[in-house]
Amino acid sequence: MEEIKPSHKAFWAVTKALKTEEYTPIPPLKKPHNSMVIDDAEIAKSLADSIETQCSHASPPHDIAHISRIEEEVLQKTSLEPKDDLAPVSLSEVQTLVKSLNTRKAPGLDGISKKAIKCFSIPLLSLLVVIFNACIKKCYFRPAWKEAEVIGIHKPGKPRDLPASYRPISLLSSLGKLFKKILKTRLSDHLLGKGLIIVEQFGFRPAHSCPQQVLRLVEYVSEGFETERSTVAVFFDVAKAFDRVWHAGLIYKLYSLQVPDRLIITIQNYLANRNFTFRHERTHSTRRLIRAGVPQGSTLSPLLYSAYTNDVPRPSSSGVQLALFADDTALFYGSRNRSTRFTLLPFQRAIDELDQWFRKWRIEVNPDKSAAIQFKYGKIRSRLIVDKNTPNLKMLDANIPWQRNYKYLGVTLDKNLHFRDHIERVRNTALFYKARLGAVLGRKSKLSRRNKRTIYKMCIRTVMTYASPVFAHAAPKALHRLQDASKRFFDIAGSHPNALLRAAVEYQQLHPTHLIRRPRNVLTDPPDAFTAAVESLNDVNYTHD
Repeated sequence: MEEIKPSHKAFWAVTKALKTEEYTPIPPLKKPHNSMVIDDAEIAKSLADSIETQCSHASPPHDIAHISRIEEEVLQKTSLEPKDDLAPVSLSEVQTLVKSLNTRKAPGLDGISKKAIKCFSIPLLSLLVVIFNACIKKCYFRPAWKEAEVIGIHKPGKPRDLPASYRPISLLSSLGKLFKKILKTRLSDHLLGKGLIIVEQFGFRPAHSCPQQVLRLVEYVSEGFETERSTVAVFFDVAKAFDRVWHAGLIYKLYSLQVPDRLIITIQNYLANRNFTFRHERTHSTRRLIRAGVPQGSTLSPLLYSAYTNDVPRPSSSGVQLALFADDTALFYGSRNRSTRFTLLPFQRAIDELDQWFRKWRIEVNPDKSAAIQFKYGKIRSRLIVDKNTPNLKMLDANIPWQRNYKYLGVTLDKNLHFRDHIERVRNTALFYKARLGAVLGRKSKLSRRNKRTIYKMCIRTVMTYASPVFAHAAPKALHRLQDASKRFFDIAGSHPNALLRAAVEYQQLHPTHLIRRPRNVLTDPPDAFTAAVESLNDVNYTHD
């Protein structure tokens, strides 16, 4: 590594090694009645049982009449001959997709590797184009492309002896993945090209990001601090969102969005009768059927989930705001009325509307794991989590717990927006990576400064700068070095195509000495003493040169 260039893949290998655990064999697992599973075949069966349960609806339907009506309507529509055609697959489209294949990904059960596909000759690729066009014409997704071999990866922080602590990783056919990318292009052209996805959804769409959605909430709360407005936010814990999407409901909503019939029926064929076997060491479980959900990791799944949740009710109550990023769902509300009990009634009404929609479309939410925060300005950290006269917010007849802070889209928000908990967490993470890289970055290391800088930027600086424009204004001293990143961030937000993001940053910046500080204040902050001294020294050296 002493001689390699900063663009070398070895730097990515270092980053991956830092952020992933070393491989540890799956230990004996606990069954529900606390007996232990030791044999490889029994472990494979236990993990397959867990995944099969995870990819099915955990509770009975809330509205049986609604379920029956939707399933009958979908059955009727999909039985008709499709009327509209899709854009045919071209040789150049397939060539572009083949070039983008990652050769390091494992093949599926058919054994055809991505490296082999990259070696296909033009006549062979042309034959593949014919096959893909025939699949689109017949609304067909080959069963062999849906067969998955699943392995389990341990979820960090979860007990290793429980089957539910392992994330299923599906090894699928590489040819099937190519066809899914073709379907995704046509679905994206319809949903995103025609602007059908609601503006509150910031996930899985171009030019949108997690920090931008967090910024919406932080700016709203900060504005409330200025105008003495009380702000309350609720963050909902959606259980197994991707794994429990109701297939008939998804197809129904694709018809509602006027997606071409041929594409809908092909997607239905893709979702139906999907099977998997779990592999543990050299042992496989029996084949299992997946009854619900969109496949995790599939290029199609994010768009399908966005379509499924696109009719989420926008709050009818005045002043209640909705924020979505994939399955991360939040409501926030502010009112200038001093009577907290009165002002939370519209907010509770919005929660009830969302609750009814969740249950209607078989989306499960854990009220106990959801969280509510009452944001309140204060220089000193308040001991109270919530004001004494504040009523409880409810969902499914259960109280949503009030919390002092909550990690939302990677940023820890506290009730006073001090960001001390977030900065401390980021600092500890950066120090952890610094310690692991001590031998590589230390003075005794023979790496060049350029390569040390590359590793630092990839492994440590990215941790410290994630969403920095959102919290940098709250640091004890202005994080002057983050001003360039913040300027780019707010320049993009100010001219963003999403009106919700533009509205969040369109305000007059306050003077740095003002008590209430907002995210864009970091752009007007004077440099701290150390930074000013360094810049002064640089100016002197530049003049001398």
